[in-house]
Amino acid sequence: MDDTFELRERLSRAWRAVFDNAVEAGSPPEAVVETMTAVAHARFAELFGTAAAASYLALLAEQMRDVDHNEAESLIHGAAPEPPPFDDEVTAMDPAWIERDPV
Repeated sequence: MDDTFELRERLSRAWRAVFDNAVEAGSPPEAVVETMTAVAHARFAELFGTAAAASYLALLAEQMRDVDHNEAESLIHGAAPEPPPFDDEVTAMDPAWIERDPV
């Protein structure tokens, strides 16, 4: 299967569904996020190497700093903050889809 925008969207929804289900089952959201991040980062390092994994984390950190800076600047100028990337309208997905759905 090709790496397309649609595939990335489907994978994002699946990760969100796993997160939501773990939280609904009683896991603290912070623990779920930290665990999912650690697992994903370890797998990234296995697939692309530790140097690439470290560079990717550095790039993500830089992007987050830019977002924080832009949000702060918007607030200074009186603009309303942007909504989070995921909201309640995101449809939850069965987290077992990946076992049934060939990717």
